[in-house]
Amino acid sequence: MNDKDILVLKKIIKYVREALLYTRGMDFDSFVNDSKTVSATAFMFGQIGELAKLITDEMKSENPQIQWRGIQGLRNRIVHDYENVDMTMLWDVVKNDLPELLSQLESLM
Repeated sequence: MNDKDILVLKKIIKYVREALLYTRGMDFDSFVNDSKTVSATAFMFGQIGELAKLITDEMKSENPQIQWRGIQGLRNRIVHDYENVDMTMLWDVVKNDLPELLSQLESLM
């Protein structure tokens, strides 16, 4: 792992933690009815996806357990079609995928 990947991974971890912090203690209804939290969480996903583009191909191929394309795909959906983002899908990512992603990324560090 090169220095650039380390720096980018640290930033991604920071944003994942922030998204988890913003949504801690919430259920789906409280999440979708809190526009500030939805917007802040969506922004974190955008940042995570943008940073994932900067990870070297070597790092991505060495760590196929991380859904790099999915991370970038979610970013694209949020950035290019924010008003039509499926809140159920977004919530599912927050509750199920982010904790696993955080664990995977922390294990790389």
